[in-house]
Amino acid sequence: FLFANASGVVAPENAGFLFGTELVIWVALGGRGTLLGPVLGTIAIDYLAANLSGDLPFLWQLLLGTAFVAIIILLPGGLADLVGRLWRALPMGRREPAPPRLVARAADPDAAASATPILTVENLAKAYGALTVLEGIDLEIRAGELVSLVGPNGAGKTTLMRCLSDGTEPFTGAIAIGGTPITGLTPNRIVGLGVGRKFQVASVFESLSVADCLRLARASHDGLSPVGQAETLGLPQAALDVLRMTGLDRLLTRPTRLLSHGQKQALELAMVVALEPRLILLDEPTAGLTKAERTTIGTVLKALTAGGRIAAVLVEHDLDFVREISSRIVVLHQGRLVLDGTVEDVVGSELVRTIYSGGAHG
Repeated sequence: FLFANASGVVAPENAGFLFGTELVIWVALGGRGTLLGPVLGTIAIDYLAANLSGDLPFLWQLLLGTAFVAIIILLPGGLADLVGRLWRALPMGRREPAPPRLVARAADPDAAASATPILTVENLAKAYGALTVLEGIDLEIRAGELVSLVGPNGAGKTTLMRCLSDGTEPFTGAIAIGGTPITGLTPNRIVGLGVGRKFQVASVFESLSVADCLRLARASHDGLSPVGQAETLGLPQAALDVLRMTGLDRLLTRPTRLLSHGQKQALELAMVVALEPRLILLDEPTAGLTKAERTTIGTVLKALTAGGRIAAVLVEHDLDFVREISSRIVVLHQGRLVLDGTVEDVVGSELVRTIYSGGAHG
């Protein structure tokens, strides 16, 4: 738009393949993940191109392409990363950044628990072509409940979680969050209703520090500054509890890529809680964790729901883990909800033993 106004010409060539390729080269050479790097990269490349195209008309594009490939292989962070390394090599740049001071944020008064169920599912059905994955699902979850969703592989657990977090999925029936129907709503709008989802494989920002990941999680509430970082990091008390119980409060400046698998799982959980959700959806949060890590996550989840403000839906295969932390257990089998009851009723059920032993049909 700015280029068209400056040149006075609007033509398809202005945004053609060559221009799109140049955008990638500018960002890669300047430094992705920075604001200033791509700008300086653009100026430097265009300046060199203007000079080389006159002096070496048949070679300058080859030289630019060679430089692009070399930087991608040898310096993936671009020239901005090189400048950062040189700065850190200097005495004034060797100082470790001070970790932000954690501050508890007051709970949102509008998020207080009400008599309305947090989640209501009525006659939910989902099919892929002729294959019916979910059928006739009725479910109601209130604040303070930790509901475990169990069942053999292929029962439809992950599909149900996908329907709860994405209203654009083609399903029939009704799903409501706090009384608001979600049909047709995109995931970000469902998050705005108070839903947070933790995936089986931790979805964290590998190139950022623990503190920066948490800042991004709080961006929808607090905003982000393009010029600096605050000395404090304000998080809900529940998120602070997750950090302290898992030891991440002592690793705020550590790059996320250096965390263990269990620490990444805990960080993603803290990021979800930092959104101040009313409902948390967790897809196998203990997958790949040690016994001690599973115990810690279980303690964290029980503490989150104990306050009576947050509800959690947990997909899990470990029945021993489920027995220890759940307030209710819902059993899915072949796309149908076959059992919904207390831990004692479900774990001791002959139907559950039959399903897991492979002897149930229908």
